[in-house]
Amino acid sequence: MELFGGLDIGTNGVRLVLADDRLKIIHQNQAYYKTNSPAEGRAEQDPNEIYQATYRLLQEVVNKFADDKIYLAFSSVMHSIMGVDNKGNALSPLIIWADTRARGECSNLKELYGTDFFYKNTACPLHSTYWPAKISWMKKNLTDDIKLYVSIKEYLIYRLSGLWKADCAIASTSGIYNPLLNDYDSSILKKLGISRDNLSELVSTNYQFEFKIDGKSLYGIIGSTDGPLANLGSGAIRDDSIVLTAGSSSAVRFISKELIFDKQARVWNYILDPDYYVLGEATNGAGLLLNWLAEIFNYQNAEDMIKENLANFPYKINDVFCIPTMMGERGPSYNEGIRGLFYGLSLNHSRQDIIISLYESIAFYLKMVFDDLQRVINQQRDFLIITGGLGTSPIFRELLSYLIEGLYYLPEYEQSTALGSVMLAIKEIKKVSYLEQLKFLPEPSPVLIDKDNRFKQNLCNKYDRFIELYKKVSQL
Repeated sequence: MELFGGLDIGTNGVRLVLADDRLKIIHQNQAYYKTNSPAEGRAEQDPNEIYQATYRLLQEVVNKFADDKIYLAFSSVMHSIMGVDNKGNALSPLIIWADTRARGECSNLKELYGTDFFYKNTACPLHSTYWPAKISWMKKNLTDDIKLYVSIKEYLIYRLSGLWKADCAIASTSGIYNPLLNDYDSSILKKLGISRDNLSELVSTNYQFEFKIDGKSLYGIIGSTDGPLANLGSGAIRDDSIVLTAGSSSAVRFISKELIFDKQARVWNYILDPDYYVLGEATNGAGLLLNWLAEIFNYQNAEDMIKENLANFPYKINDVFCIPTMMGERGPSYNEGIRGLFYGLSLNHSRQDIIISLYESIAFYLKMVFDDLQRVINQQRDFLIITGGLGTSPIFRELLSYLIEGLYYLPEYEQSTALGSVMLAIKEIKKVSYLEQLKFLPEPSPVLIDKDNRFKQNLCNKYDRFIELYKKVSQL
C-alpha cells in the first residue's frame, strides 16, 4: 500500500502524519525538544536533539508500516540557521527565528545599503530574523571554520541522506534568495562576503531522494515550509481565503499566484511550490510567551495556566495591558528594539489579571497584523481560517472572533502543516492537484458563539486603547 507522509519540523517539536491518497489520517505522532535562551536575545536549539527526535518518529513508522511504500514530504520552520564544517559537523547551535542577537548587524546593513535594497531583491523585509543579519553576526562572533550555512531542514536531510540540498521554498524565507531570478541573490552574497560554495545546492520543492531507516527505504520529497503548508493543509489554496495562525509565533497569510511587493516593505513573499506564493506578516509574541509566563507562575504548562485562569469565558475585562514584544517585533513595524510591557498594574490586580492581559494581547496583535495586511490584498477574502496550537483552542477562537468576524476552523485536523506536506506529496507522486484534493478535507466550520455584546464592546474598546499604547511604546 502507498502511504503519504508529512514531516513537520517545528519550533517546539517535530510532527509526523501518515495518510492515504484521500487524506484519511492513518498515523500521527510528535516529539518535543527544547529552546535554550541563556541570555537576552539568544534563542538556540540543539540540532542533534532535533535529529534524534525526528529519527525516533521515523523508526516508529518503519516498524509499524514495514510492508507499505512511504513517500514523505518535509516541512520546516522558517529562518533557522547553523554553521557546519566540510564534514557536516555542527559548528554552532541552531539559531532560530526568535534570536535577536543580530539586530545590531541589521542596523549596520540598513545604514550601508538601505532597507529597499534587500526588500526589492528578496521580497523579505530587512530584519534580524533573516539570514543577511544573522550571517553577518555569525561571521563576527563564531568560528572561521564554517563551510556551509544551512537551515535545520537541510541539516536533517543531510543526516538522513548525505545530500546538501535546499528547496526554493526554504530559501525564499532566508532573505538571500531572489524570487525574480529563482536563485540566490549574488549581490547580497557579495555584500555578506560569502559565495554559493557556502550554501546548499538549490532544488525545486518537488525534488525527490531516497534514504533508509533501519534498512527500510523511505522516499523523500524535499517539500516546503511550515507557514505556506499550513495554508495548504487548511484548504486555503483558493484566492478567497486568509489563514490566521496562532502558534509559537503568529502570522496572517494568503496565497497568490504572483509576487506582490508592498510599497511599505512589510509584507513578505514566500514560495509554497513552483505554482504558488504565500504573502503575509508575522509577529514574535504568541505561544512562546504563554510558556514563559507559565514557567514564571509555576504552572506545569501553558494549557493548565489558561484552563485555570480563563475558565469563565467571557471573562471580566480588566484594565491591565500587555504589549507582547518581549522578543522584539517583526510585523507590522519591524521594530527590533522594542521590548515587552505590562501597563496599568496596581495593588488590586492579581496574577489572573496579568495572565488574561497577555492572552488577549496575542489576539490584539493578530488583529493588528490582519488589519495591516489588508493594504495589499486586492480582493475580498470570504474564508478566514484560524490554525496553530492556539487556533485549536475554543477559548482563543472565541476571543479572536470578538475582534475579527467570520472566522472558520477545520474541526478534524490539528496538524494543518503536516497535512499540507501530505498534500504536496500526493500532488507530486499521484499528480492530483491541490484543488482536486480539497474535496477530501472537511468543510471549514464557523466559530459560533453566543456573543456577549457588553463583553464585545469592552474588548473592542480595550483593543483601541491597546493600539494607542502600542504606538507610544514603539516610539520609545
